[in-house]
Amino acid sequence: MKGMVYTMKVLILSCSTGEGHNSAAAAVRAAFDSRGIEYEQRDPVSFRSDRATELVNSTYNNIIKKAPGVFGVIYKAGEIVDNSRLKSPIYKTNAVLAEPIYNYAKENGFDAILSTHLFGMEACTAIRYELGQEIPSFGVLTDYTMVPFFDDCRLDCFFTPHEALTKDLVAAGIPEETIRPTGIPVAPKFSRHIPKAEAREKLGLDPDKKIFVVMSGGVGGGNVAGICSELMRVLGSDSKVYVMTGHNDDLRAKLENEYAANDRIATVPFTKEVNVWFNAADILLSKAGGLSSTEAAVANIPLIHVGAIPGCETANAEFFEARGMSINTKDEVEAAKAALELSRSPERQQKMIECQRREINPDAAGEIADFVKSFI
Repeated sequence: MKGMVYTMKVLILSCSTGEGHNSAAAAVRAAFDSRGIEYEQRDPVSFRSDRATELVNSTYNNIIKKAPGVFGVIYKAGEIVDNSRLKSPIYKTNAVLAEPIYNYAKENGFDAILSTHLFGMEACTAIRYELGQEIPSFGVLTDYTMVPFFDDCRLDCFFTPHEALTKDLVAAGIPEETIRPTGIPVAPKFSRHIPKAEAREKLGLDPDKKIFVVMSGGVGGGNVAGICSELMRVLGSDSKVYVMTGHNDDLRAKLENEYAANDRIATVPFTKEVNVWFNAADILLSKAGGLSSTEAAVANIPLIHVGAIPGCETANAEFFEARGMSINTKDEVEAAKAALELSRSPERQQKMIECQRREINPDAAGEIADFVKSFI
């Protein structure tokens, strides 16, 4: 009808295996909102069953919290399968999701599918190559490396974290014309820098202390207790440590019990004000998640990587350190020492921030939304 305005509609696929994939999806949703693009977000595994979704997510999160070394073994096994050039068992498992996802997309008027997780990307690949159906499909990569099984995927466009990854993706068989190095999408709030004094006042923090934030990830993994112990050993009374425990209530209770009589350390449960904490802090010690590392870089906070899980996280930490955006440490002792030394050198802090500004795009979400809108 004349005068009617067509509204684009995108199905977003993400998984709760950690917080990073959902955070990337949330950043894209915010960019879609500002451009009038409608969307719905689903876990791709939910097209099999809600029970399957719960099982996959809980299994992953328990491995990360309790046995991260197991993830490293699985990751290595995935690399071996990749090198064999055979379709992976992961692809075959996710290909089963292709038909219900495609049918849902068509029945509900979606113009395209965008996935921030490998499972969704493989399902979208199967829609085209197993079902023989066409629907524009996009993938958002959330680590600074090519994860195992990714080379199974063929989509209309892959939004990648950095141009330096392009050669590896092409070598793995991904057509170069489908690679768009936008950066990893993060929420706009991380690029809205609040003066340190204002951020501390908002959070009720001492304006004169050196503030160290320890971030273990949304599911609270890593040897956080060991990091805290080392920080307490090397830092003086002019410093205070805040531990962001995420959803890990057991970790928070353990630390609060252990340091009940120590006013130099405190816990912070899951919060939506991570960006304010970044603005308030002097130094961040964090696991090397691709999304959380990008958020830190966009917020311009001096960064120490510690406790990287073998696989994606070790690759992320190496990528950041190689470009001057963080210090990658092998254990808690080294991390505490690096944090102390970095806190004493404003020049090194400023140089690290300058590297972050040079290497990381704060508006990746906007660029992704614009491309999707122009593609349809």
